[in-house]
Amino acid sequence: MRPKVIVTGHKNPDTDSVCSALGYAFYKNRTDPLRAYIAVRGGELNDETRFVLGRFGFRVPPLLRSLMPQVQDIPRKRLVTVSPSTRVGKAAILMKENRIHSLPVVDHTLEVRGVVDAVDIATAYADQLEHGDILPYGVECETLVRRLTARVLVQKHGHNELKGRLLVVTNSIVRLCPDVSDVAIIISDGIPPEEVLEACTSASTLIVTGAPISGERVAAWPSHLDLVLETDMTVTQALRMLWSAIPVSAFMEGTVPLLSMTDTLERAKKAVLDSSSRCAVVLDTQHHPANIVTRSDLIRFARKKVILVDHNETLQAVDGVEEADILEIIDHHRVGDISTFRPIYFYNEPVGSTCTIVAELCAENGVFLPKSMAGILLSGILSDTMNLNLSTTTPKDVRAVHRLAATIGIDAEAFGLELLQNGSVMFKGLPAADVLMRDFKEFDLFDTRIGVSQAVVFSFDQIREREPEFKRAMQDTRMRMGLEMVAFMATDPLSKRSYLIVSGPPDAFEEAFAVHVQDGHAILDGVLSRKKDFIPPVAEVLSRYA
Repeated sequence: MRPKVIVTGHKNPDTDSVCSALGYAFYKNRTDPLRAYIAVRGGELNDETRFVLGRFGFRVPPLLRSLMPQVQDIPRKRLVTVSPSTRVGKAAILMKENRIHSLPVVDHTLEVRGVVDAVDIATAYADQLEHGDILPYGVECETLVRRLTARVLVQKHGHNELKGRLLVVTNSIVRLCPDVSDVAIIISDGIPPEEVLEACTSASTLIVTGAPISGERVAAWPSHLDLVLETDMTVTQALRMLWSAIPVSAFMEGTVPLLSMTDTLERAKKAVLDSSSRCAVVLDTQHHPANIVTRSDLIRFARKKVILVDHNETLQAVDGVEEADILEIIDHHRVGDISTFRPIYFYNEPVGSTCTIVAELCAENGVFLPKSMAGILLSGILSDTMNLNLSTTTPKDVRAVHRLAATIGIDAEAFGLELLQNGSVMFKGLPAADVLMRDFKEFDLFDTRIGVSQAVVFSFDQIREREPEFKRAMQDTRMRMGLEMVAFMATDPLSKRSYLIVSGPPDAFEEAFAVHVQDGHAILDGVLSRKKDFIPPVAEVLSRYA
């Protein structure tokens, strides 16, 4: 199986973020056969992006809210389970054959009842060496009969288990120990002497090894014997079989931690380290065991391998990005604060859209784009440049749009207008808080954290009508996220203006754009692009007071 690499945009995805992730995953899968690249989304999609995906026949990418290492990132091993009645000898053989050290114990419904590991088995056999004259664990009679290939000479009703003190009788031992009153099981090389049977009045089980017993002797056993077995094995073999027939339920650890696939690695570490079982069982969505995690697995865990597109700032990235193994960054924004474990491929170009970069890489490396993928990349460019109207638009964006539109066979300008109309959320009756978070980005500008949201509109009238609602939502967001300021840009690409609403001190915005923010709003002429027209002037002002 090829290693998986996640391709993701920022956590409040716009069309360029989602489309560039889809496009770059497509490009990498065509140029790198050693890995599998999977495009995901970092948050909920806006209406424009859903329109694009539906228009070109794409499913909504899976949602990934965190890049923190999870239990599902630990390599899956072949899972071997046993039942509570599985004998210890069989469990030991399974561990040896599969080169594993722990076995989940499950019942007939696949519910986890505990875990048995090599330490438990070693402890059981150590008990045999230290206390060889005692069988401390119960052994089922039926299991023992099968293991000894024994003939049942006597078995009284209700005698189903062997347990207790052992007495081994061989031809070389003719004298009894001083006290045999508590002997429960006799294992004898041939029929034991009468004085042994008479002395061991508490013995309920007799296992006779070696020579066959004559039929006349069968009916003459003492009444205290509830079970008499005859086997062709030697005494040594019978003892080994007796100990190996102990069920794992007798000494398994019954309080094993249970994890889900989406639990974080930190939770898994705590669960395993705090548990006496030295491991944890991972359950699937049906609550059946799917994997087992040991301490050595936690040491060798693999961080999520990820490629970031359309962003390179921690505040905009999916949560946990600092724990991910970043392989590449493809972006067209200012250089932010993302750090990596090693040197990486970082492609940052001041063009209008990350999709432009992806389209150029495909063209330069001879990667054929089917119409559906060409449509996805075209949509990302037209969306991020507002139909090639933003000041961030470059000749490279224009060339890419013309080439992609020709591939699909559509009118780029007409499609771009349709795209923007579908992205105009003001007319959809959404709550202001939802509109605000559809395209919301955080920025850390010279120790000042601000949030900037942007939406496409074709009239400022409905913005003015709902302005009090937006101000309340912005104030709530500012307080909840601990931001110095929150700005909302309602951008009209046709008039090439933005209606700015501000929550927090307006001074930096007033100085940056030479406007007066009256009653919490202002009109910004020629300000359409957040990354080129809005953030740089604000950052310049804040730098002077840092």
